[in-house]
Amino acid sequence: MALAPIVLFVYNRPTLTQSTLQHLSENREAGESTLYVYCDGAKEGATAAQLQLIKEVRDIVHSKQWCKEVVIYEATKNKGLATSVIDGVTEVISKHGKIIVLEDDLTVSPFFLKFMNDGLTRYEQEEKVMAVHGYLYPFPIPADYTASTFLVHDPGSLGWGTWSRAWNKFERDTDTVIAGIKAKGLKAAFDFWGAYPFFRMLHQHKNGKVSSWAIRWRATAYLHDMFTLYPVKSLVRHDGNVAGATHHFKEEDWLYTDIYQHPVAVDNIPVQNNLPMEKLFAKFLRANAGMTVSAKIKNRLKKYWRKITGHA
Repeated sequence: MALAPIVLFVYNRPTLTQSTLQHLSENREAGESTLYVYCDGAKEGATAAQLQLIKEVRDIVHSKQWCKEVVIYEATKNKGLATSVIDGVTEVISKHGKIIVLEDDLTVSPFFLKFMNDGLTRYEQEEKVMAVHGYLYPFPIPADYTASTFLVHDPGSLGWGTWSRAWNKFERDTDTVIAGIKAKGLKAAFDFWGAYPFFRMLHQHKNGKVSSWAIRWRATAYLHDMFTLYPVKSLVRHDGNVAGATHHFKEEDWLYTDIYQHPVAVDNIPVQNNLPMEKLFAKFLRANAGMTVSAKIKNRLKKYWRKITGHA
């Protein structure tokens, strides 16, 4: 089995970068994998302290042979995370046909790479499967669900992998994405039936209020009715809720979860959307992510949820 190359995006957080690389290197498959590291450049007008952090990150990246092969790109100017991810993924996947993607605030299990590569191999020719994801929100899995994996529309963005056949469907133009969601009547499902304002994020991106590659990747899943494979135990932990993060929630990190320290098998499951699991995603977001939006919007979303689903 040819292992997928790993791509890591870093910028100015040396402690998190060190942790991500160290945990990644503890995967057995790291010794057989190629790692591409994209180091973003300084913003215009960066202070001496900010420049020092960027230098420290690059020193860490160069300090050790983290994988079998390490290829490092150092940008001279700041591209921003969204552009960095889109350009970096496009460049690497065009060479290799598949990819595993990490950012500098993710801690991975020693069995992360095995699960990702097993999933990428198992579903490589399955047109309905868009991606493999290593992180799972910290909600309990129903006791009657016995498989070790499931499929939902949500592609996620915290430790993921995909193939060129799926990435080629990615649409950069936000106007085209918004029009497609409207034309297909997907807004309610796209918002997890009122659980979180994802569609509003598309408009925010269009208007320059946020910069997000992930919201457009999410739209790809819905526009093409494609699914992402998830483990029932999270193999990734999000450590990025710190003051220096681009997307910092300021409150307690509701994305934080324990990392599963054992292998997760890629089961033979039906290639279809697992709607009960998708509604668990919605329930979790409705209960937790509301802290990132105003109370007025949160209450409106709750009312919409009740209207659409009949749930309290």
